[in-house]
Amino acid sequence: MRCTSGHVFLTSLILLILPRARRVDAATEDSAEFQNKGSTTYALTAPLRLVWASEGEDVELPCDVTPPTPTDSVNMVLWFKDSAGIPLYRYSRKMLVRVRSLDARSGDLQSAIHWAVSDDLGKRTYFQIGDGHRAKLKVTKVTYKDQGIFRCRVDFINSPTRNFRVNLTLVEEPSKPVIYDAQGREVTGVGGPFLEGYNLALTCQVAGGRPKPMVTWWKDGKLLDGVVDTMSIESPSKFTVNHLFIDKVTRSLWGTKLECRAQSPPMASPIVREVPLDIYLKPAVVKIILSEDQIYAGRPIAARCETWGSSPAARIVWRLAGQVIGEPNVSTTQRSNSTVSKLALALGKHDDGKELTCRAENPRFPGGVLEQTKVLSVAYAPIVDVHLATGYVLDTLREEDDLKLVCNVESNPPPSRVIWYFNDTRLEHDVAGGTLIATNTLTLRILTLAHAGVYSCAAINSVGEGHSPPIFIRMKYAPRCKVGYEGREITAGRRETVSLRCEVDAVPTDAVRFSWTYNGTRGDVLPMPNSRVQNNGLVSVLEYTPSADTDFGTLACWASNSVGRQRTPCIFNIVPGKPPQPPLDCSLHNETSSLEVNCVPGADGGSPQYFLLEVRGVPKSPGLVQVNSPTLHAPQSDQGTVGEVPAIYQERNPSPNFQLHGLEPGFDYTLYVYAVNGRGRSEPALLEHVRVVEPIGGKIERNGLFLEDLKKALPSATSENMIIVIALTGTGAVALILVGIGVIIGLAICRRRTSTLVKDGPDDFTTPSYVSAQRIEPRIRYSGDSRRSQRASLYVEENRNEPDLLQRVEIDLHE
Repeated sequence: MRCTSGHVFLTSLILLILPRARRVDAATEDSAEFQNKGSTTYALTAPLRLVWASEGEDVELPCDVTPPTPTDSVNMVLWFKDSAGIPLYRYSRKMLVRVRSLDARSGDLQSAIHWAVSDDLGKRTYFQIGDGHRAKLKVTKVTYKDQGIFRCRVDFINSPTRNFRVNLTLVEEPSKPVIYDAQGREVTGVGGPFLEGYNLALTCQVAGGRPKPMVTWWKDGKLLDGVVDTMSIESPSKFTVNHLFIDKVTRSLWGTKLECRAQSPPMASPIVREVPLDIYLKPAVVKIILSEDQIYAGRPIAARCETWGSSPAARIVWRLAGQVIGEPNVSTTQRSNSTVSKLALALGKHDDGKELTCRAENPRFPGGVLEQTKVLSVAYAPIVDVHLATGYVLDTLREEDDLKLVCNVESNPPPSRVIWYFNDTRLEHDVAGGTLIATNTLTLRILTLAHAGVYSCAAINSVGEGHSPPIFIRMKYAPRCKVGYEGREITAGRRETVSLRCEVDAVPTDAVRFSWTYNGTRGDVLPMPNSRVQNNGLVSVLEYTPSADTDFGTLACWASNSVGRQRTPCIFNIVPGKPPQPPLDCSLHNETSSLEVNCVPGADGGSPQYFLLEVRGVPKSPGLVQVNSPTLHAPQSDQGTVGEVPAIYQERNPSPNFQLHGLEPGFDYTLYVYAVNGRGRSEPALLEHVRVVEPIGGKIERNGLFLEDLKKALPSATSENMIIVIALTGTGAVALILVGIGVIIGLAICRRRTSTLVKDGPDDFTTPSYVSAQRIEPRIRYSGDSRRSQRASLYVEENRNEPDLLQRVEIDLHE
């Protein structure tokens, strides 16, 4: 009963109070609405704070609830969105029912009442109050519908109401960046190719984005370009772009990636697009390496060319003197962009000084070329050639000119020595002799005919020695007497014609002209006509006949050609003929089977000469009467001399050398050696008192007569007759001896005429037509050997041109 009564009472009390409370609240609300209406202008001009959020994120909207005064406190916090008049969220103290006052402002703030609208946004909002200024309205999982201006109204108990505005804006992510090249083509994969040293241009473009995104270029985490450009083609708010421009591409970009980042400030992470770069690089290094430092001609070497740094890998081309050579063995390493090429070279002397080039070419890079060149030094032995120095012409060289020869040497290394040769004889520097050698030149001063011949040179270096082909130096010169024809002495008789032969040497040989002059005893120089030319114009023959003594003298032969006139003539001294000189230094040599006589010829007197040997002997046997004539060994003339011992043997030879056989002992021989020419006979050279102990070589060959032969020549003579003849000889009756001998010869001739034939025919000798009383002339034999005739004959020569000489008669003195 009591409980029921209590509930009824409480209910009645609430019903009584509730209308009043509603009125109070209504009044309060009216008052607040009035305040709101009165403070609308203030609320709209309240500070606006921008808060960005991404869709789906939680966001906190700040509101400062700190009381203006320490004694004041917050009564209520209201959140409005945009222009809505109904609070989105209400936060107020708890209502404490007091009898004395129905104002709820005295409630505890920590235990205040949270009230939110029941829509989706209201369900995701919650007001958190902290120290006052950290109070915030937290909205979870915001959407684009949640965007707007939120207003926070703070009512204090004693202080005026304050308003705070927060602009909640959701971030709109831009589109994924799109990359374009300089030609406006979209880059979907690798960017490029770009050439080293040239520029690079890329454009990164994004669409949309809220707030406006930042579009930047990055490399290896470093910002390259942060300048944002707005496309002028489209709406400024639709696209955001960044143009990347690199003026000069360097090797540092090779193998790297560029990043285009698009990011709005509230975004936690940017949107990234990577672009790998394709960079074409020129070769960085080219190097030629030879297997040997010194190259020798004909000796193969290996050459290697290395290059790296090219992208793509370089192609290697070898060139020698600008010409592509060889098929090299090439190996390429792509990782380090290196290429190695090997080449075998066989070089010759003609390759010395040429340039060997290794050229590295990037096949995809126009102008991406790098090369190294080495000048080859090929060592080889000298190659030598001789030629005339400038200004000298071989065909115009003359005597007394100067001549300069140049030894042209091609060698590597240069020659250490140059040697000159003349007719294979080494030349030396001789200033006095006119031979000047300087380095590779030879100068000959005042040329003579002795300088004509073959010249060559040789050069020596460390590799070897080279010889030049010979060069023949000839020169033009005026005529000169041929060697051996400079001067001659011609012996001639009066009215005897002699042929004078003048021979010269000359270059050129054509158009050689001759002239003869005569210088007589009176000193007059007169021209001599009527000569004739022979032997291709190099010989002149003059027939000359001296008629008087004044015609003997000197004839001079002169010749001339296009070079000039002969300086020294060829001399012919015409002298009268004379007998030859006697032989000299005659000596005897006893051989086994002969006695040899040797002499030295004397002067021939100007005419051809021959030599005549006569053997005269005086018997020393006691059975014979000794003929002690004081003129026994006296020389005899052609006519003979009274008192001479007759020659028992004669022999004629072209040289004064004779061999005697069959000399018998018992005689004292005297040998007479004469020189005979057309002008007469010389004085004899005597070899006296030649004795033999026993016969030499058997029976004597008798071309003369011994005393016993006289007996056979006179068969009718008695011993008394012989005694008479000997007595007459002893008394020295010269006339009787001559007459007696003539009678004996006459008888012998008459006796033998019927049985002996006369041998006709000329012989090359002349003997007198008579014989002296004590002389019997033997036969004169023409022989060059040692053979002797087995016949003893007496010849008397007939000269057919001389009518006063008798016909030749042969008398056989044998029985």
